[in-house]
Amino acid sequence: MGVRKTFEELKLTGQLPSPPGVGMRVLELTGSDDYAAQEIAETIMADSALTGSLLKLANSALHVGAEPMTTIIEATMRLGVSSVRNVALGLSLIDSHRSGACEAFDYEYYWAKSVARALSAQALSRHHCRGMPSEAYVMGLLCDIGTLTLATVYPERYSDLLRQTPLHARAALARREQEEFAISHSEVSAFMVESWGLPRESSEAILAAGTSCDEGHPTSIPLPPIAQLLLDADLIADLLMARPEAEAARIQALMRAFDQVRTRLGSEEAYVRTFHEKLSREFQDWLRLLRLSSRQVPNLQQLAVSGGRAQAASAPAEQPRTDEHIHAEDHSHADEHRHADRKPGGSPRDGIRILLVENDPSTLRVLKQALEREGHTLVTAVDGREALHAALQHNPQAVITNAIIPKMDGIELCRTLRTIEQGREMYFLLMTDNDDEAHTVRAFEAGVDDFMRKPIKPRLLTARIKSSQRLLEMKAARERERREMREHFKLLAIAERRHNAAANTDSLTGLPNRRAILEILEAEWDRSIDAGQPLSVIMMDIDHFKQTNDQHGHDVGDEVLRELSRILRNQIRQGEDVARLGGEEFLVLCTNARQEEAMACAERLRSAIEHQLIRAGSFHGSVTASFGVAERTPRTADINALLKQADEAVYLAKSNGRNCIRSSSDGETTAMRA
Repeated sequence: MGVRKTFEELKLTGQLPSPPGVGMRVLELTGSDDYAAQEIAETIMADSALTGSLLKLANSALHVGAEPMTTIIEATMRLGVSSVRNVALGLSLIDSHRSGACEAFDYEYYWAKSVARALSAQALSRHHCRGMPSEAYVMGLLCDIGTLTLATVYPERYSDLLRQTPLHARAALARREQEEFAISHSEVSAFMVESWGLPRESSEAILAAGTSCDEGHPTSIPLPPIAQLLLDADLIADLLMARPEAEAARIQALMRAFDQVRTRLGSEEAYVRTFHEKLSREFQDWLRLLRLSSRQVPNLQQLAVSGGRAQAASAPAEQPRTDEHIHAEDHSHADEHRHADRKPGGSPRDGIRILLVENDPSTLRVLKQALEREGHTLVTAVDGREALHAALQHNPQAVITNAIIPKMDGIELCRTLRTIEQGREMYFLLMTDNDDEAHTVRAFEAGVDDFMRKPIKPRLLTARIKSSQRLLEMKAARERERREMREHFKLLAIAERRHNAAANTDSLTGLPNRRAILEILEAEWDRSIDAGQPLSVIMMDIDHFKQTNDQHGHDVGDEVLRELSRILRNQIRQGEDVARLGGEEFLVLCTNARQEEAMACAERLRSAIEHQLIRAGSFHGSVTASFGVAERTPRTADINALLKQADEAVYLAKSNGRNCIRSSSDGETTAMRA
């Protein structure tokens, strides 16, 4: 609950990454039941690049022998509206967030890695016959969106954090994020995909995979199948992005981890090589399609040789590598190309970035030369579609366009750009020979700032742009003031979240403490009564924990508690909250859940704890726990009565041999033996 509140505060900044015009329109259309597949297809077809990307993905997700799809409506009918919607969402995000203000965040690398992970997830989904490949693609593409979100909302602070902690040193990075923002990128990712309306299973899988990796235990705790698929896809993506000539030690660690993926693939070595080679080709095709920098993708033999060199060069006393070591080198090359395609900022008076749109070659050349002589940086386009993509990619400060251009006229281009945040900040000048009043009104209503009558005189145009620079300077000054004010409020909000997190977090395990879970329980109690929904709690007590402390010492006992907390955190699902009450007692709150559902949750936790090997100092083994379940009924007087019922049920479990579950309801006790 506390983490969700933190995410809601992030949303209030108004700076969360969001899909541009077409992607947002698709989200709006599917936000209600009153929509038609034809309408969604027509919306997507308004963006030719998105149409091509979606058709390529839809065809790559088909089973062998299926007839290729050639239209968006066909893809929508065959794959289903939800799959097409999710793919459109993911692909449109790439075009609108290729760059940003976070200096230490490598946007190009981020999207290339996301695409590699998406393709790997799709291939694994198809191989294991697990879920829909197109939905696996979207989960792979978006499962790390939390890092982009934090880089967007807190560009300077996140840049400082990344300079100290590499993006893929996930355990260390998550700890730093919690310290700085009271929320980790994995939690942000899960909330983001949930807010965009993706299936609940997607957000749960993303959170489970991210939390497991963030804890530095990518394989020690059993994960839901989809979450494990995402972790495997992330590892394969790391191999697709690897550079054998510069990352030998890291590749050695990755190849060791990849052995587990081979086992899960359950196929011969030749199949694994073919699987990887096909992914490599698809990855390079997608990089070109999405206009991302091409990469030389190593094959498995090259990776094995590189890892072998690292092993031969390593000292005999080399220490085991944690996930931070495995990924520490991952972005060592980022500074070589991080800002390669980013235009210099500068002040407006030093020259600005201008998008010039003109389909007449001679006019384009003359105007471009005149503007460049004044020190401006020019990007050109010859039609409306090309101009729209150029605007999204290069984020010009001013757009100068002919009113009549192919594919999308100048007024429609302006109207489209004004629908997105970055487009609303651009100065827009329309060149036209149409003096009709209705035409002028239509242009101003679309958001045009100024007109120039054709034929255009270069000196007059440069003078108009100089005048616009004053407006841009005033806008920039206002934006700086707003940014400083937002940063001030962000710092206050972060300080408050840190204070609240410290007051509501168990310092040993990192779980919510008694105070936090009781506050949540009070709110859920009231909601349960008002909405007439069920509410259940699970009390848990570790068996024979005193013996563990007596035999191995309290330091070892503390480590056992931390390990057990990790298990609980990874097993908890949406609608469930877990907290440490104190000592060896834990409480799980199951909202909108009846006794039978809470019993199933308790069994899931009991089984995971029993079967997990824990290594902590001199302790090597597993522990067990006893569980008591209670559901609120009309006769349950208050919260204390509900907790007392659960506590009494735990006592019954202890009395009946431990490592089992007991539930109490209206004085009657039923049992579920382990």
